[in-house]
Amino acid sequence: MPVQTHYHVLGIEPEADNATVRAAYRRLARDHHPDRVASSSAVSGSRDMPAINEAYRVLNDPGRRALYDRSLDGPARHRAPTTTGHSGGDTVDSDELRDDWRPHMDRPARVPWRSLMVFGSFAVVGILVLAQFSGVDNEVGPDGILRNGDCVEIQVNGDAREVLCAGELDLVVRAFVPFDGTCPGLTQPHRDRQGMGVACVELPD
Repeated sequence: MPVQTHYHVLGIEPEADNATVRAAYRRLARDHHPDRVASSSAVSGSRDMPAINEAYRVLNDPGRRALYDRSLDGPARHRAPTTTGHSGGDTVDSDELRDDWRPHMDRPARVPWRSLMVFGSFAVVGILVLAQFSGVDNEVGPDGILRNGDCVEIQVNGDAREVLCAGELDLVVRAFVPFDGTCPGLTQPHRDRQGMGVACVELPD
């Protein structure tokens, strides 16, 4: 038996816009409302109105209508009769539609802050590790990221800035530690100018 869809209840095409939906509903409500029909057909009119009201409630709301369209089986909505009534055809359960869309529409989107913070922490650690152990040729020129073996100059504010190595009097980074870390041996701590940590600088002999 053909499926009776909300579109066929209102006698409109699936491509109909909201204005067409409202016009069809007003026309059917006027024709089938129990207060307007003749007494001989009052029972039929009373039985048609719930289907008309439900069809209008779903199709006039963009969110409900989109979910309803996805629930239809493709061409099935074109096979049902276009007359409104009680032919016994199957109908879509509107309560099931409400259960499908309300949880998604009512709840605001949740931002995974904890995951973002964990990912950011791993990214910072990864940058520090790569900066320490990647073999970059200093002859290419300073890239602003301090690594073990880089030559630096100490700025007025005490920060260490990478420079090209020039000779025996160079200040060389021997370790790189977090801000709360301790530099080993006779190296002196100087804040990385990029704010990535503390460079442990070995002074020339």
